[in-house]
Amino acid sequence: MVAARRVLFSFWGRRGALSQFALEAARTLRGRDDIAATFSISRQNEIFSDFEALDAPLLPVDTFSSGVGAALALWRVPGLRRQLADYARRQRIDAVIELMPHVWSSLLIPAIRAQGAKYATIIHDASMHPGDPTGLVKPLLDMPLRSADQVLTLSEAVAEQLRTAKGVPADRLTALFHPDFAYAAPSARQVPAAGEPFKLLFLGRIMPYKGLSLFVDAIERLRQRGFVIEPHVYGEGSLGTDGNRLSVLGAKIVNRWLTAEEIAAALAGAHAVVLSHVEASQSGVAAAAFGAGVPVVATPVGGLVEQVRDSETGLLARDVTADAVADAIARLISEPALYGQIVTRLEAERGARSMERFLDLAVDAAMRPAGRQR
Repeated sequence: MVAARRVLFSFWGRRGALSQFALEAARTLRGRDDIAATFSISRQNEIFSDFEALDAPLLPVDTFSSGVGAALALWRVPGLRRQLADYARRQRIDAVIELMPHVWSSLLIPAIRAQGAKYATIIHDASMHPGDPTGLVKPLLDMPLRSADQVLTLSEAVAEQLRTAKGVPADRLTALFHPDFAYAAPSARQVPAAGEPFKLLFLGRIMPYKGLSLFVDAIERLRQRGFVIEPHVYGEGSLGTDGNRLSVLGAKIVNRWLTAEEIAAALAGAHAVVLSHVEASQSGVAAAAFGAGVPVVATPVGGLVEQVRDSETGLLARDVTADAVADAIARLISEPALYGQIVTRLEAERGARSMERFLDLAVDAAMRPAGRQR
């Protein structure tokens, strides 16, 4: 009998989609015989109690509860290093997989590696997103690129940028995929009857690179063409001048941080999700939509072209313009057979996009001998 691989998964962030990602990963691995998984989670995480309720191996750490805490709480680092090193030694950890780099990663991870564990990190973005304030700490988050045994990505697009712009060698780089999120259970969907509104959802943190203005432009064009559209905009961030335009369109707006339950409800009430990005790595919103069985209309940027396969898991606009996005949405509404084909494909390929498959591939990559190319 092959011994279980002992893996420590770390996520020390406080909130956001990666909290859900980590929680679903922990649920998936609970009870596996071949992977003995422990999750190291910050006690300051917004859903820490959900990890405690899993009754699975958990290594809690104290980090900080605000942005300035990254500096003010540095006094905790020596104690955390000892805690992590002791755990890695006692549990004979084979590998640590960092689900997302933390501003303290370069200070803490070496303590685990000193116990003989391999180190793999998942890099979500190769460069700053325009208008994303977390880009200010990107140099700290990129430090694992130099020290990790394996660098994992959620798209080929990001992997290629890391190869060409960051110089990460191919034998230390593995492109995986973004697994589905399980916010909402999949349900049977079809194009609404004639005269009923087609509900389009713009979901997630609102930042310039996500193209809210492009979404609003597309809705206005569709209305001008006579389509009955009901726009929904859910997420935290500045609406800017688009707020007034959305009000004129009668949009349903929830402009704040969303709970997992609210995300599930938003997805359940949508006929399609629109990703009108002007720039992208990959999309957690697409993964949430697919998990709920909702087709996606997306612009052809970054890793979105890998997630959203045209006429299979959604529709890709021909370019990054309002007319192109409107044309793609119009096609989805006007061709019920195509809509049904996409919904059927999303369900049929659920296993290929599963968290379980993702974690199997991630652990295989993390355990790969140094210098061995995939």
